[in-house]
Amino acid sequence: MYNTIYPGYVRPYNIGITNRQVKPKSDDEKNSQSSKSTENNPEQERPRSSANSYFPTGEKVAIDYTKKTINIEQVLTDFKNTTNAIGAPDDIKSEVSSYLSLVLNQAQKERPNQQIIQSNLKNASQILDEYITNTLQKPSKVVENWVDALFLQHINYKTQKNEEIIEPKEENITLPQEDEQTPQEQEAVEKIYIPEDKTLKRMFIQAKKYAAIDNKEKAMDAFEKVLDYAETIGEQEACAIVHYEKGLLHDGLNEIEEALYNYDNAAKHTNNNNIKAKAHIKMGKIYDDYVKFEPAFNHYCAAVSFAGEADNLKLQTQALADIAQIHSERYDKESAMKFMKLSDIIADETKDKKVIGLISSKNGKNCERLSDNQQALKYYTTSAKSFYDIDDNVNLAKKYESAADVMLKFGNRQKAKKLLSKAFKAAMQTEDKNLKHNITNRIATF
Repeated sequence: MYNTIYPGYVRPYNIGITNRQVKPKSDDEKNSQSSKSTENNPEQERPRSSANSYFPTGEKVAIDYTKKTINIEQVLTDFKNTTNAIGAPDDIKSEVSSYLSLVLNQAQKERPNQQIIQSNLKNASQILDEYITNTLQKPSKVVENWVDALFLQHINYKTQKNEEIIEPKEENITLPQEDEQTPQEQEAVEKIYIPEDKTLKRMFIQAKKYAAIDNKEKAMDAFEKVLDYAETIGEQEACAIVHYEKGLLHDGLNEIEEALYNYDNAAKHTNNNNIKAKAHIKMGKIYDDYVKFEPAFNHYCAAVSFAGEADNLKLQTQALADIAQIHSERYDKESAMKFMKLSDIIADETKDKKVIGLISSKNGKNCERLSDNQQALKYYTTSAKSFYDIDDNVNLAKKYESAADVMLKFGNRQKAKKLLSKAFKAAMQTEDKNLKHNITNRIATF
């Protein structure tokens, strides 16, 4: 019954790049992706029109799978209808709704965080699958598989009502003279590289300003001019930096092939191992997002190597935690735990509480994915302590909330409520209205 509520076949979005060799997937990955995308009809080769697709409740499917781009609002609509179609009780609906609210809040931002949106959709799908499993008395991952298949599509993660961006006044971003550079601007440039050419430095700062105010069109044009000028005067390091910056812009626009091309050029044309490591991490994340394990793993390993040569412990531990994540996504517990331990060791070596907090948080999520809730709780505890020590109340509230979720999996609602109360106290010391609202709503369900 439950398989019939999901809208047809979902065609994976092609992220092939012609000027870079992409390694083929392993047989396990091919089999895994095939089972996800053809679960409802294994022999179906083309996506059917959604014009005649309805949920058992009579609601029409919001997503048109014949279109190249899917909007996040359509995903949320179909997710809510899925919840209704399987007859989920009020407590399940409330829990799923809390995650969908987080998705909507993120999607309404000027620059939505794709990873946060995907993570919350995954969490919501796991809740529904757990309910289906308990109801049918047999394992089900049908909702999670549907969500995974959606992630292979080209999704617009920003809600339609926020599509318009207010254009800043030109006089606020005029080209600065050298003596007009703020200390922050000077530091931002020198942290990357110190060009000898003064014109190049001014052009680069101008391009960065456009990027900072999210004027991507002008930023892209400005970086192209920087690239042309840098090539003319033979400034190779500047070319590499510009490619990295352009990669970030294309990445934010979900222009995957262009992002990969620029990150790859940044890594190839710089002698700065920090830039090499950052570029490889970015490429690893793109391949991870599109469920391409082997290239993701290779890029993350390259990042670990270059970060090590640069003695950059922060980048090293970040890449190691990313490797642990892609193994946990494949349910390879032994490999995931090995890389989690390595990321823990290097995170401790940084002596940076924020780094320790973030890595512990990520590894806690990895353990949840592996159904090792006891270890996940330990990681969230470590993460919360680190954020408490540096008065990072936003992350502290989120870690208490994550720990509460684990307690609910243990069936201990009393401890879960206490942890949510701690999350609420931390959230009240922040200016994050969405965080306060979401935690308040969750407490109200107890």
